[in-house]
Amino acid sequence: MAFFEAPATRAAFEERMGFLFDLCNTDRMRFGSGVGGGAIESLRRVRKLPNGRIDLLSIDELARVQANTAHQMQNFAPSLDSGED
Repeated sequence: MAFFEAPATRAAFEERMGFLFDLCNTDRMRFGSGVGGGAIESLRRVRKLPNGRIDLLSIDELARVQANTAHQMQNFAPSLDSGED
């Protein structure tokens, strides 16, 4: 398996965006002052379509990178619940 695999389908990408929004909504991801201004605005511009799916045209490069990085960190970072250091 490659270190990073891009999502192969729209559903896989929407899952990554949903995971990122879940991290933000549950306060498990925070942005430092002065660092996250552009990142926060990028995520605020992401829209949903009337059918509930994410409007892919509203996702810019910064939001895409954040979603892919969050997904990657989920797979490689030790879990806080597992007691690993």
